[in-house]
Amino acid sequence: MKNKLLLLIFVLSYIVLIGQPNFPENGPLYDDNTVPRIDISIDPDTLDWLFEHDNLQSDIEFSAQFIFSNGEIADTIYPVGFRLRGNTSRYSDKKSFKVAFNRFTSGGKYYGVEKLNLNGEHNDPSVMRAKTSWDILRKWGIAAPRANHVAVYINSDYYGLYLNTEHIDEEFIKSRFTKNDGNLFKCLYPADLDYLGSDPDEYKLTAGDRRVYEIKINKEADDYS
Repeated sequence: MKNKLLLLIFVLSYIVLIGQPNFPENGPLYDDNTVPRIDISIDPDTLDWLFEHDNLQSDIEFSAQFIFSNGEIADTIYPVGFRLRGNTSRYSDKKSFKVAFNRFTSGGKYYGVEKLNLNGEHNDPSVMRAKTSWDILRKWGIAAPRANHVAVYINSDYYGLYLNTEHIDEEFIKSRFTKNDGNLFKCLYPADLDYLGSDPDEYKLTAGDRRVYEIKINKEADDYS
């Protein structure tokens, strides 16, 4: 009986172990011991265009120069893709931005990531709520994104303290679970994660011309199977 119990504990432990996600090191890009500086250099006319009211919903990625420095390293990457990101934050005074290292360079990455999300956290004066949530989830063993605070400058103008949040994509999934052949969905406004039943068709909600639950991996799996 004792041997059977030990075997059961071993099997259960193994199942839990193989189901746990990996947790990549923060590395320089997400280091919490400093506040790195990120400089974006972009054509001023392009920047003005991005901020025009009629263009705020554009997802066009424009060519820009990216500099990352933290007192120990100072890396320059050109060109990178640069655009606004977010939903309501696009209309806030403090915009959020996306940097894509693979936009103009096939397979381009920086410290293993293809994209950066520079979140202005416009509705959180503390700029801490999301960061604290990610840290707690990671402490609980949940595959949450890495994040740290960075100082963002665009064309030498200081735009404020931002949350540099790891982009959740196929690279994120593969780094946590060793493979990325499952389905990954992105919740878009007004997604609320309410349980609507076991019928996949109930989740094919739309807002305008897009799905509220947008599949990002296995896009051919439109049946949400």
